[in-house]
Amino acid sequence: MNLIFALLSVVSIWSIAVITPGPNFFITAQTAVKHSRLAGQFIVLGTCTGTIIWSIAGYFGLAYLFIVAPWIYATLKVAGGSYIIYLGIKVLISSKRTSPNLDIQQESFQSNFINWRKGLVTNLSNPKTAMFITSLFASVLPKEPTLFMGILIVTLMVIISLIWYSFVVFIFSSKKVSCYYNKMQNRIEGVAGIIFVAFGAKLIFDNK
Repeated sequence: MNLIFALLSVVSIWSIAVITPGPNFFITAQTAVKHSRLAGQFIVLGTCTGTIIWSIAGYFGLAYLFIVAPWIYATLKVAGGSYIIYLGIKVLISSKRTSPNLDIQQESFQSNFINWRKGLVTNLSNPKTAMFITSLFASVLPKEPTLFMGILIVTLMVIISLIWYSFVVFIFSSKKVSCYYNKMQNRIEGVAGIIFVAFGAKLIFDNK
């Protein structure tokens, strides 16, 4: 009974967390609509890899390390926020170019590994994810959870992330959305760049 309750709790809370728009959502959507469905799917694989890492770290109580050594958490926040701001600036610069169609054609040749790495680093850029996951585990797991329970929960979290972000890729790589994006590329990328910069700045300067 405890296992079923823990699984249902994790699934419901993690589902809400995943579908809430954030850097993972925007990098996935932007890559899918600007490049291709395949490129977006490798972003998703990178994001899911990051979810595995944060979930395992959360399961073993990474938050306690942050409490004992606050400078580690602060360093990760600054580094992660800086990376997200860097992505935002890159998107803003791209939005100012005068030949968007050429840019799309050139950038479509970027390797799948680069997309996977971008999804991974974007996910790992937010140490608050580790704090959230650790708090989630602490609230739903028994005092002495089994290894099987931990593997099952991490697997479910990855599956939820994979399904949701794959759905995002499917929607944003559709012809209708792509055609609209091509018409409004500069404006959309400008807004996306501002959102990334805002996320990064919030991560760096938020005291929570």
